[in-house]
Amino acid sequence: MSEEFIREVDEDLRHKQLTNVWKKFGPYVMAFLVGTVLFVAGNVTLKNYNESQYAKVADKYSKVEQSVEANDMDEALKNLEALSDTNVNGYQILAAFKEADIELGKGNTETAIAALDKLGGAAGVDKVYRDLASLKAAMIALDSASYDEIKARLAPLTIEGNVWKYMAKELLAMAALASGNGEEAKNLLTQLEQDLEAPQQVKTRAKDFKSVIE
Repeated sequence: MSEEFIREVDEDLRHKQLTNVWKKFGPYVMAFLVGTVLFVAGNVTLKNYNESQYAKVADKYSKVEQSVEANDMDEALKNLEALSDTNVNGYQILAAFKEADIELGKGNTETAIAALDKLGGAAGVDKVYRDLASLKAAMIALDSASYDEIKARLAPLTIEGNVWKYMAKELLAMAALASGNGEEAKNLLTQLEQDLEAPQQVKTRAKDFKSVIE
């Protein structure tokens, strides 16, 4: 067999191994992201339940949820459009994530990413939620964007003190491995594994990723 054929087989196996590792922990990461956003929604609803200015926006968002439950995604998106620029605390965040989920479900990846990018650059939104939007946008873009593009998206999230630093580094390692840059992925995973402040589950996943590479 030719060297080129062997290399192609190795790359295909690496991609399959990466996919298997992602399937192992990806749903937990996504569940955490969704849970965080729902936590924001709960706080907003409880805090502002009796305030009319919030009640009106809450009613609009309720219509979005009703449309989703009825599987009328076009109507849901129409209702979300009225919420995209709201200055009511919390609902701009919820609207952006909901829009991204709906568009992703319809196969509109670029539109989903655009909704999250808009939130990521929105003024008046807490940094932790803007960064969360950027992280999820990078996760969605992983299958279609180049490593350099993913790296540019995640670079601001990997700095010390960022709440999403560890998730961002994990995702960056996945992007490096998917692009065939095994050494870069290994270096990132080693950093995570040796980080004394990293959560244990992060270190465990880093070890699992390294076992794919080595």
